[in-house]
Amino acid sequence: MGTAFNRRAFLMTSGAAVLLGGCETSEAPAAPSVPTTPSTPSTPAPTAATAFPLIADTAQRLDAAKARALKAHGVKTVFRYYSQLPPSIAGKDLQPEETKIILGEGLSLASVFQHYNNCYRTFENNWGKEDAEQALRMAKAAGQPSGSAIYFGVDADWPYQQLRDPIIKYFEDVKRAFEGSGIAVGVYSNGCICNAIREKGLAQYFWLSGSTGHSGTQAFYNTGQWTLFQNALDVTPPQVGYAIDSDIANSSTNGYFGQWNERGAQAAAHTPAETSAVLGARRFLNANAEVIQDLNPGSASLISLKKDQNVRVTGASGQWTRVMTQEGGASRTMRSVEGYVPTSSLVPMISFADKAGYGLCGAPTAVSDATKYQNCERATSRLR
Repeated sequence: MGTAFNRRAFLMTSGAAVLLGGCETSEAPAAPSVPTTPSTPSTPAPTAATAFPLIADTAQRLDAAKARALKAHGVKTVFRYYSQLPPSIAGKDLQPEETKIILGEGLSLASVFQHYNNCYRTFENNWGKEDAEQALRMAKAAGQPSGSAIYFGVDADWPYQQLRDPIIKYFEDVKRAFEGSGIAVGVYSNGCICNAIREKGLAQYFWLSGSTGHSGTQAFYNTGQWTLFQNALDVTPPQVGYAIDSDIANSSTNGYFGQWNERGAQAAAHTPAETSAVLGARRFLNANAEVIQDLNPGSASLISLKKDQNVRVTGASGQWTRVMTQEGGASRTMRSVEGYVPTSSLVPMISFADKAGYGLCGAPTAVSDATKYQNCERATSRLR
């Protein structure tokens, strides 16, 4: 999520619109429909609807030019950040003026709270109530309306019971602080944490990070209970010119995952058809594969893909399928290519190929300080 703590390094480790004053209301947020496993999408013809995902998150503070570039590239909703102040990373604090710019350019907004949420001290120090109250203050300043949601990040792989239980307590405190606000709670994390928070009834929206090797992520994805999946990390599409993550909504959301625009919350929903089309145009790799430049004999290999990565389908030719990697944007470590892979190496993004379980989630294992505080090197002893 744009952190400076190298969360990107975990990617694919398994193989390679303002409504002013809306925050202070007793209206309860609309409950999202219960997710179900999406139906198998058919192979799409490349269209504008299936091109770039409709959702992006970014740590970049957006001016009008940056917002226009996102919209022109096909983005409809952008996630921006709430934070304690000063933010742990520059730019991760949505301000009212930026809100007006984003909504004024015709994008909708969604919000996620992050403040050293990849440092375990945030959770063991019982800062859930404090973070929730700050999130609601910033939501009020932004004009975030009743019926929308704020996600809270848990940005590391902490599966063991000793680590997981304080995170659950954090979300218990967040939920308690949100009572009567009209704002729903979401969680951004791995599958282990998303599932634990869901089972406790502490959130309504579940955003899986792109780190697909993290505990329980593939298992939770395969249940169909996820709301959003972060399918490409830290990419810079040339048409946009700055780093973003791209995100895909579960078809079962019918295009609503807590965002809002100038007309309110549900008014910002994407259409069910375009939501399903985006997911339907993408495939998981069920095996390692080489992307070849063309279908001529001896065609050069452009890049090696790892099992469980995802690609966008741009065309098909019998036993070969043309795909684009990384949603067309280079990251710090990988370039994006478009070429051909064997059709047999692709499966619809209904589920990961392996029926993975939740592994060590909740295991009663002692955890060293080195494990707990590995992402706290930038954090001072006083994070709040």
